[in-house]
Amino acid sequence: MDFKQLRSFIAVIRYGSFTTAAAKLRISQPTVSTHIRQLEEELGTPLVLRNAKRVELTASGYKMFDQAVSMLAMHDKMLQSMRHHESDAIYVGASSIPSGYILPGLLAAFRAEQPDARFVITQDSSQTVLNGMLSGLYEIGFVGMPAKEDTLECVPFCRDKIVIATPNNSHFRDVDRSSRSSIEHMLRTEHVIMRKSGSGTRAMGNLILEGLGMEESDLNVFAHLNDQEATRNLVEYGFGISMMSELAIRSRVAGGWMLAFDVPGVDASRHFCILRRKNVPLSYLAERFFNFAAQWGEQNL
Repeated sequence: MDFKQLRSFIAVIRYGSFTTAAAKLRISQPTVSTHIRQLEEELGTPLVLRNAKRVELTASGYKMFDQAVSMLAMHDKMLQSMRHHESDAIYVGASSIPSGYILPGLLAAFRAEQPDARFVITQDSSQTVLNGMLSGLYEIGFVGMPAKEDTLECVPFCRDKIVIATPNNSHFRDVDRSSRSSIEHMLRTEHVIMRKSGSGTRAMGNLILEGLGMEESDLNVFAHLNDQEATRNLVEYGFGISMMSELAIRSRVAGGWMLAFDVPGVDASRHFCILRRKNVPLSYLAERFFNFAAQWGEQNL
């Protein structure tokens, strides 16, 4: 077993195919295949499932992947500290709100200090990002709900709250913001656009419903979406109302396009969280980015 084999193994899983992994590593596809086969022969077990759509890990592969990432991280960190050369890209998983409304400013601030930093960023639901962190696909994760897994370090890094977003028209401007019963009536009678399961925003929306003594079955749900931008556009153009991140609609509210309602008596505040795996060393640059992000969030949002 050598580091070239481990790099090929990690690249195949991260990019989902032997062809892309070979291109990223700048070696031939047969070489990548040989590296994986040699690892499997040495360990005496298959590590990946090869199918037409995407390469997936076996149960043994999941265990091996964590150890391979840890070994390479330690190796790279040692080389970086000795040679001070540019690190590999930082692999980041981010849910929709951090990806769309937090990372642009954060990355710009970090690049001002570390101009050579490079990132591979994947946007998905909070739950999918959590799963990617557990499997080692990402070094750092940004999610809209806390992680309860013992193997993950979860650091609150900026505040947000869930509000009820509506179009800005006379119908909604007439709603009594201070009246809990008026807000509840609005939720029961208007078309509602819901986020799909696995979203941190959806989880917080469920808490709002619980606080009002309601369930999703009490709503007139117009659509379920997994895209924050599409949800915002549908609300803005009058297709319904939605429970959304205040951060995501802040500019639309300030510009007079949308309205945001708090629910009296219901705490809909939350922290976004930044994740890393416990007991798995990050690369030198990823470590700096994690610490930078944790400090930057509370200072700038």
